[in-house]
Amino acid sequence: MLLDVSRAMRQPGEAIPFEHHDEIPPQEIFGETITFDDVLLRGHFSGAEDNLRIWGTLTCTAHGHCAGCLKPVDLEMEIPFDENFLRLTRFTQQEETPEGEERWMYEGSKVDLARLSMTLAVLDLPIRFVCGDDCPALAALPSEDDSTSHACQKDMPDQHPFSALQQLLTKDQEV
Repeated sequence: MLLDVSRAMRQPGEAIPFEHHDEIPPQEIFGETITFDDVLLRGHFSGAEDNLRIWGTLTCTAHGHCAGCLKPVDLEMEIPFDENFLRLTRFTQQEETPEGEERWMYEGSKVDLARLSMTLAVLDLPIRFVCGDDCPALAALPSEDDSTSHACQKDMPDQHPFSALQQLLTKDQEV
């Protein structure tokens, strides 16, 4: 779905409110398929020359599975954004962007926000979904306070992981 930004071209500099419903296709992340529902971008847009600024909040619901017990998990997401788009014209199409820099572009008087929606939602996902603090599978895992964890560091509390490298450096300097 496209967002009509023609008012921003007719009224440069004025903040125009918008509400845009979008769809994000299922995403395969670390072997799990994450789906998204109720994707809504709400905010304002403003234009000046060939630049368009769009800012606001993306809200959606992400669906995945708990990393411990594999129960379905629904995650309500609210993501603020503030992005600038460059209007493609016959003059700006030849303009090169610096290597590695990605720019949001649009043509005409409509902006496709699908890629922006997907990018915002995927980048805001947690590393793993958990069903809650009371998850039986996650509760069964040893905690950091458990006496079996980090046993090697409990035997040598005054040494840090790079102490052997420090000793090599010191021996080399004495020679």
